[in-house]
Amino acid sequence: MNFDTFSIAAIVTELRSTTLGGRVQRIVQINSLTFGFEIFIHPIRYYLIVSTEPQAPRLHLAEPKVRRGSGHDSPLMLVLRKYLRGARLTAIELPPYERLVYFQFLGPLGPTTLVVEMLGTRSNLVFIDAAQTILGTARLSKPEQDGQRVIIPGHTYEPPPPQHKLSPPELTQPALTQEISEASPKLRLFRFLPGIVSGVSPLLAREITYRATGQTNTTVGDLADPVALVAAFRELFEHLWHETWQPTLALDDEAHPVAFAPYPLHHLPHTRRVDTFSAAVETYFAEVTSGYSAAKAPLFEAIKKTRQRLERRHERLAEDAEVQADPTLLKKKGEAILSYAHQIEAGQSEVSLDWLPGEPPLHIALDPALSASDNAQQYFSRYRKALRAANEIPAQLDKIELEERYLDQLEQDLTIAENRPEIDTVAEALAEAGYHRPKRRRKRQKSASSHYLRLTAPGGATVWVGKNALQNAHLTFNRAAPDDLWLHARAVPGAHVIMPTAEGLPAEADVFWAAGVAAYYSRARRDTGVEVDVTVKKHVRAIKGAAPGLVTYRRESTFRVTPIAPDLDTD
Repeated sequence: MNFDTFSIAAIVTELRSTTLGGRVQRIVQINSLTFGFEIFIHPIRYYLIVSTEPQAPRLHLAEPKVRRGSGHDSPLMLVLRKYLRGARLTAIELPPYERLVYFQFLGPLGPTTLVVEMLGTRSNLVFIDAAQTILGTARLSKPEQDGQRVIIPGHTYEPPPPQHKLSPPELTQPALTQEISEASPKLRLFRFLPGIVSGVSPLLAREITYRATGQTNTTVGDLADPVALVAAFRELFEHLWHETWQPTLALDDEAHPVAFAPYPLHHLPHTRRVDTFSAAVETYFAEVTSGYSAAKAPLFEAIKKTRQRLERRHERLAEDAEVQADPTLLKKKGEAILSYAHQIEAGQSEVSLDWLPGEPPLHIALDPALSASDNAQQYFSRYRKALRAANEIPAQLDKIELEERYLDQLEQDLTIAENRPEIDTVAEALAEAGYHRPKRRRKRQKSASSHYLRLTAPGGATVWVGKNALQNAHLTFNRAAPDDLWLHARAVPGAHVIMPTAEGLPAEADVFWAAGVAAYYSRARRDTGVEVDVTVKKHVRAIKGAAPGLVTYRRESTFRVTPIAPDLDTD
């Protein structure tokens, strides 16, 4: 889950009471998008984590000392170290209902500001000076269209444009009634509210919906009492307006964290209070970032070893193809040996023969242990083998290429796997392909293909997303109708995304949203701009003899979009 306005406000309240006025003792880079700051206020050292990873942007205090990662220092890290070592944290600003935090410092080189943009997949860190000039950034952003922001060192910093939504105080009963009249009655309230009011996340919208209606799946058309919805909305926003936080962790049946919030989560069955909001966030992300790493590690290793084996096979076949590129020369040498056998002496290791008039002598290597006739037969044998190879090697190289594509897809499936069944599905696919031998055979997940994501776009369109190769194949060739829209990130492994069209073509905005989801569930999910192909399902074909989910397609249109991490709706 992503940080929303409530989470950011709760963290800012906590940081103001603990770190404000502290001195930056140390800065470390944990990875390219995650930084740790050691802030000292006598006699306590606080460890602040700031991350803009697209899958897990976060901001919180950490209990253990922050440690440097294994990678090289980025340009932003070098700039932060130059300006902030020894600097004092003088202010922490949070614009109302925004997901931006301004950390203001006063250091040896003057005042500076670290802007933390907690914008989901568009999250970024931007370091600016007193004149608003960008000194460094975690993610460069070059505009592809006029009017887009430029986030490059040396340019003037511009904050993200404001959202064209109601502010929370503006959500009155008349305003809500007007918005409802213009919305699709099939749209669920937890998707409707974030689209009309600033500062409302899907998690908060679910909680509001539950408090107002007793369930989370209520649609706009089913809302019987707008007054109750407004009352529940204001009840929750009281926590924000008066900073009365109640840090809460939600747990699944096995006591694993599934959500966090600075207010009680009544719509989730298992919750517990936590002393600080940082503790709630750290507990949640400790579970998420582990990502079942112990279960995934041997599978990643199997993929790595298989890829190395395929690379060696590819190299050998390429060498054979080069050596046997001219089979007719082998035949010519065999014929020449037979024709001049009477001139070849026993034990001779080579011979040079004038084979054809007007051509240079033919130099032929011989096996001194063989007779002239046997040497000729050896060349004829190599000639026949080279003829077979001319047909077989290209087919084998094509097969290796398909296997490498399948490995890329399985590696992507494993990377985004979020639970044991999804990991087991990848393990089963590796075992069936002969790439991995599990220590003990798990029962096959026969229904894994039915567990694809079922999402609703902001405009109400249905979107189906395959999270692994098996689900991709099932969605495209068993679930989708011929005229449904089919989306896939261009030239990278990722999800097959389907938009049903039985009730008409979806709105263009929903298609772009689905393209953003396709980008997010692909290997390019960390990029700020991803090309996504869109075509009709009837133009998609499975590759004959290839593994599940590998396809070719035609008549596509290509969009360039920002990856979008959806709030999951699997019911």
